[in-house]
Amino acid sequence: MIQLSPDDAASLAANPASLPDHVTPANKYGDVYRYWHAIEYLLAQHRPGSAAARWLAMGTPVSPATADIPSARLLSTRQVRELHADLRDIQPEDLVEHYDAAALDAARIYPATWREWEETFDPLGQVLEHYSFLQIGTENFVKSGVALLLYFEVLPEGMV
Repeated sequence: MIQLSPDDAASLAANPASLPDHVTPANKYGDVYRYWHAIEYLLAQHRPGSAAARWLAMGTPVSPATADIPSARLLSTRQVRELHADLRDIQPEDLVEHYDAAALDAARIYPATWREWEETFDPLGQVLEHYSFLQIGTENFVKSGVALLLYFEVLPEGMV
């Protein structure tokens, strides 16, 4: 999650090819690490049709998606407020009942290794922790009156 001033957001929206120019110097305000898809899945189970349930599809795409990486998306300050209004009312504990590792694997929720992960650590705990980062991030973005750039990259360990 990258914060952009309204002017920078307008510039990026007008010229998506300038995406690298906005990412490199950006204030990377937070991230949801490899749990982005699971967060969206759990939110969609909890509150279908809400802004929270479609947070990865909100805004304007400013890069093409690939087989491995979703498109970068630009959310206006209005869209950030809309997303935060939903997220502030959904506590991490609210998502627990929707977690089922087998269902996440069957739905091909990235990275589709949920049952395997349960053998070595607590993936649900990690998803909920990173969901709280999303909540905090949108709250701070709203307070600052900035736009949000959702930007995905492959990390050295191969995760998106």
